Amino acid sequence: MEKYGFVYIWRDSKHNRYYIGAHWGTEEDGYICSSPWLLKAYKRRPKHFKRRILERVYTNRIDTFNAEQKWLDLIQEHEIKTRYYNLNIKVSDYWHKYEDKRLTISEKIAIKTKEAMQRPDVKSNYIEGMKSRDSRSSDPEVRRKRSESMKGKNKGNWDYARAAAIEAVKGKPISDSHKEKIKAAGVFSSLNSRKIACNVCGAEGNPGNIARYHNHKCKKSINVSD
Repeated sequence: MEKYGFVYIWRDSKHNRYYIGAHWGTEEDGYICSSPWLLKAYKRRPKHFKRRILERVYTNRIDTFNAEQKWLDLIQEHEIKTRYYNLNIKVSDYWHKYEDKRLTISEKIAIKTKEAMQRPDVKSNYIEGMKSRDSRSSDPEVRRKRSESMKGKNKGNWDYARAAAIEAVKGKPISDSHKEKIKAAGVFSSLNSRKIACNVCGAEGNPGNIARYHNHKCKKSINVSD
């Protein structure tokens, strides 16, 4: 169903209180209002609320909220927060009043790019730039050679690290030669470069081990407390 705008008024029969608002959508889309105060009351006792459409607008959002302002102007200052759930009677520059504010950054860039490309000078410069652009990266043969040259450069290092982790989980000792390969890989160099001391026993180690086995978890601390 095609969307349109409408201004509505809710009446709370229990407190004889009203709320005026506007919505761009359809009257059957389930929209209640944007007032947290009214919504809270509505959820507790929906049977006390009834909505009436004051005006329908079929042009655009801006006209819809201009129509809302016309109806809000009928509310007296002393009726705000008393006879009406409305906390103010001025329609602000809400994001939904303007189409461009509902777009993502990428969508805005795409629109601006299309607009710019309509200019002959911009389009001409773009075409000239594309002529001098190095497009060899799109060549299948170039991509294949680059892929071949990159294979195995980092894989071996991470294979050593992964194998070491598996062996450690299994509880199996790691051979000296394997340890040397791990050191040469440099994967854990940054992890082991920083040393800190346990607050209880003074043992030094990397932050991960100290946090896991020492400080408040230190065995000496446990023995003392026992």
